[in-house]
Amino acid sequence: MKIRYSDHKRIFNIHTEQIPYLSVEMFDELGVPTLYSTRFKSFDDQSGEGETGLRVVVMKTEDDTEAAPVVFKNRDLLARQLESSIEHESITDQMHTNHVYVVTENDLGPILRTEKPPHRRSIDGLITDLPDVILTAFGGDCPPVYIADPVRKAVGLVHAGWKGTLGKIPANAIERMTEQFGSDPRNLYAAIGPGICIDCYEMGDEVYEQFSEQWGRSAADQILRRYPAFADDGKEVPGGKYHLDLREANRMTLLDAGVRDDRIAVSNVCTMCNADVFYSYRARRMENEQAAMIVNRFKV
Repeated sequence: MKIRYSDHKRIFNIHTEQIPYLSVEMFDELGVPTLYSTRFKSFDDQSGEGETGLRVVVMKTEDDTEAAPVVFKNRDLLARQLESSIEHESITDQMHTNHVYVVTENDLGPILRTEKPPHRRSIDGLITDLPDVILTAFGGDCPPVYIADPVRKAVGLVHAGWKGTLGKIPANAIERMTEQFGSDPRNLYAAIGPGICIDCYEMGDEVYEQFSEQWGRSAADQILRRYPAFADDGKEVPGGKYHLDLREANRMTLLDAGVRDDRIAVSNVCTMCNADVFYSYRARRMENEQAAMIVNRFKV
């Protein structure tokens, strides 16, 4: 499977034995199962070819009744590769909020986002200390952030699009883990998953202004910088346009929340640069989305 990396460090391991997926190497060493899916239903390493079209979520344009059995089956197959099942799964919503929810036993099992009860809607982050529970988030270019606490045996997973990143959703998840489970941020491990890179992520000036207002101008200058830009007619836009570094923004949030720098893994895989491998909204290759999964299981 050919993936373009922004550098040569190996942050995620690639698994192609069944349905292909990526896992966080640092979390593999902790014994915490993680997954980030691709377009591929299968892939043959020897021939370098695979079958694409994996569907893991019901899209807004699809009929729930027709699509649900397919996506449930695919997610269950992915979960079983992590020695779990969809019966132990709880999912996020991708509403671009910074809301974090504490998963209970009543929240487990296959369900469509449209069927979730009111108290479980508009949720972009999940945390749990229930053993063997699998947390799942979806996305096309927005990176997931995986969080693991090997001391309190708890995990978290957030969908960190630019609005959730602006609202510091990883910090919200860590704060909730501290309140609910007694987690100490210094004991946590975190990984920022595949997502769109700064070179691809063009934004409007209003995004810079929002980060500047909420984070301060100095922080905004660290994560947003101007690139040359061109209008639809080919003419260069005076002054260019801002591009946002979601990876660095979420890394800064994790550090500010107290996570140690040496316990933060940052993906070097861009979904837009690799639109043949991953679904990407900005590349207009959004037939479906990726699934990010983490299981609350640690080495004994």
